[in-house]
Amino acid sequence: MFVSRFARSTAIRRALYTTEAPSGLNAGEKHIYEKLSQALSPHKLRVADVSGGCGSMYAIDIAAAKFEGTSIVKQHRMVNDILKEEIKGMHGLQLKTSAK
Repeated sequence: MFVSRFARSTAIRRALYTTEAPSGLNAGEKHIYEKLSQALSPHKLRVADVSGGCGSMYAIDIAAAKFEGTSIVKQHRMVNDILKEEIKGMHGLQLKTSAK
């Protein structure tokens, strides 16, 4: 019983702290996911192409400890700086950021 609980908790921890992009993302979503994961080590990250698949608009929901003590404007600037090159080819970007 202890082993099975330990194995489950280890698997859950691994899933929560992985920087590997989840399956089912398209190439643009995966690229953005990996870039933000590497730069901010978020504990929550969701990336969605909301343009119907053409890659011109993305919605990003991210929570990272690196945002602690910073305003939402500064958090958004941090994400925008990381994705500067990608944003040049986008029509729009929806951001939701938090430290928690």
